[in-house]
Amino acid sequence: MKAAKIVALAVVLVVSPIYAADKYPPLPASVIAAKTVYIDNQTGFSQITDKAYEALSKWGRYKIVKEAKDADLVLRFTADTNGRPTAPGNNIDQSPTPILFSVRDQTNELWSVSKNQPFHSQTTLDIDEFKKRVEAQEKGK
Repeated sequence: MKAAKIVALAVVLVVSPIYAADKYPPLPASVIAAKTVYIDNQTGFSQITDKAYEALSKWGRYKIVKEAKDADLVLRFTADTNGRPTAPGNNIDQSPTPILFSVRDQTNELWSVSKNQPFHSQTTLDIDEFKKRVEAQEKGK
């Protein structure tokens, strides 16, 4: 009985790190292979496009194109208002409205994230999260 417990513990200790390395399911190969992106801002706030453009330009991994039809990936930002009030003075820095950030090909959603942060920081946080996932997968993590 004691030997069985030791063997079971040994199996858990050996197998656990293998599965712990994969914190997330892998992104589709099309995301990793993509070279171009289009920013599809459906929030109604032009600052979202500005923040996304700034974060993507700083990263430098993708070429940002002007037409969705020319893009390998469409980075879509939508506001989930769900009856939430508009921030005072329509100030996106104080908005309680979360943004859904989704990565799509021409027809399907491939990955998405939503954080309940003010608009100005959420856009950058979403791009940073996407960047971490892409770079981790490219490194084989």
